[in-house]
Amino acid sequence: MRARQPTAQRTMAACLGAAAWAGSWFMMYREITHWHHVKPSLAFNSDIAPDAHPGVPLLLLYGVCAAAPIVTIAGAVGARRSRR
Repeated sequence: MRARQPTAQRTMAACLGAAAWAGSWFMMYREITHWHHVKPSLAFNSDIAPDAHPGVPLLLLYGVCAAAPIVTIAGAVGARRSRR
């Protein structure tokens, strides 16, 4: 039997990365415009409380916003290369 091609896994990673990318930037938009935890420059808004620090959910959001484009592009490029 032939082993499963990694193309499907890379395509799935690219799709999940794209969904995380879109979702994280939508949540970042909500943080900026609705909840005002983040400034438009993507810096944490410490004006809401003098000693405020970003919590774990906001730090996770920053991480996903940074990592999702990398995962999406790497998955798409890897899937395309393995098809050749």
